[in-house]
Amino acid sequence: MRPKNCDKAIETELVIKASCLSSIRSLLLRGVTQLRIHQRTHTFRTYQCDLCSKTYGSLTGLQSHRATHTVESRFLCSQCGKRFKTRDGLEGHLRTHTGERPYRCPYCSKDFTALAGLNVHVRRHTGERPYVCTVCGKGWPSGGDLQKHMRTHTGERPYVCQDCGKAFSISCHLTEHRRIHTGEKPFSCPECGKCLRRKFDLKKHMLSHSNIRPYIKQSKSCLLTQNT
Repeated sequence: MRPKNCDKAIETELVIKASCLSSIRSLLLRGVTQLRIHQRTHTFRTYQCDLCSKTYGSLTGLQSHRATHTVESRFLCSQCGKRFKTRDGLEGHLRTHTGERPYRCPYCSKDFTALAGLNVHVRRHTGERPYVCTVCGKGWPSGGDLQKHMRTHTGERPYVCQDCGKAFSISCHLTEHRRIHTGEKPFSCPECGKCLRRKFDLKKHMLSHSNIRPYIKQSKSCLLTQNT
């Protein structure tokens, strides 16, 4: 017959082992999730659309995308009237109205409305740059980044201001430029209420309310004057 204290010792050991196994299982599951997300960053998209330069990892993916250039945009957003060629495109867009962000980064907990946005963001943590420029060899985390970069080689400026005809290689630069004509200043300083046209200008302005001063490169003549 086994002593009672022996049974208690065995029971305690089993509880500890079960607890350890539970912790290990939890870590493994979390690791699998991160591994799957990381593995997606290694997917090199080699099939390129000849109409918009978007790239895909499979011929099937390219063929599905290719059809969107000819398919009518029949999925209508009831909130803003914007149309989409696919239901997935509409569903992803609807999240911009509802504020839903179901895709979370395992590194910094930032949330995203679309899985594609999460995948690109994760590459900024891992350093993966699978989209490589064929001209200079520079790598980028997304096809969109590569497409913008390629314009520095081609000189293409597809975004043209309708007011003055000035052209830009990136759409956000046109958006910022348009505010010169409209007078729009959407970025407001929380300290003094001053409104500015660009987010960069607001960040620079905010330094005036702190003890931090931006680094200003001085000319050689200034340095010589200071040293005399």
